Amino acid sequence: MLVDPVVTTSEQPCVWVSAGVLSYRLCDRGYDCESCPLYHALRRDARTAAATAVGGEATAPGTGEDAVGAFLAELGGGCVLHLDRAYSAEGLWMEATPAGEVRVGLDDYTLRLLQPLDEVVLPRVGVWLQHGAPCAWLDRGRLAISLRCPVAGEVVAVHPRPVLAAPRDGEDPAERWWFRLRPHEPLATAAGLCRNEALLRWFLGRVRTVREHLDVAMAPAARAIAGPVQNDGGLPALDLEAVLGRERFEALVAALFPMQI
Repeated sequence: MLVDPVVTTSEQPCVWVSAGVLSYRLCDRGYDCESCPLYHALRRDARTAAATAVGGEATAPGTGEDAVGAFLAELGGGCVLHLDRAYSAEGLWMEATPAGEVRVGLDDYTLRLLQPLDEVVLPRVGVWLQHGAPCAWLDRGRLAISLRCPVAGEVVAVHPRPVLAAPRDGEDPAERWWFRLRPHEPLATAAGLCRNEALLRWFLGRVRTVREHLDVAMAPAARAIAGPVQNDGGLPALDLEAVLGRERFEALVAALFPMQI
């Protein structure tokens, strides 16, 4: 998980401590995860990096909490959290443009949790959206997830090919927006949005929620990783429904999107 380092804080824990992957570590890089050797170690060998970083010994891969932490690290790999943007509780981000519009897209980590998505239904150009009104619908299998508009405004553009997955190497990050609004309220004072340090707390709360569900599905008593593994044979495939099972996955979706309309 990368954090776009716009806001710096002191004596803040590493994001993987709050996620439960590491027992103790302070961030000394202002959440510039891309330059952190630990981040790259987690990406390279997520099964042993957590124990190595705190001077301990790695537990057997594929068992107990080590498997959960390794899977969480892999799940967040490549995702970016932009501290200079505002995010809604459901994961929609907003970015003001020089033209006075607001670009809206969905958080990388939220996309990763929901993959594979089948389709996103976006509003039409010219529609006036009220704050909190439905503005997009995500289709995934038998699930239909509605997203609420985080800021009131008129839709002035819709992306012809909205992204439905977390970033890939070589992808233009400027093209990850879904639609643009001409706002009817100031973005800086719109209610219900997370910014700066509050945004980090929101994200880590999301990681904890995912972990709680994984702890059950990947408990030590199971003595095996739940769900199919990736081609490298180490970690479960990044399809959470395959790992959690349909019932637990739908319970996770209900926890992440609690106010469906």
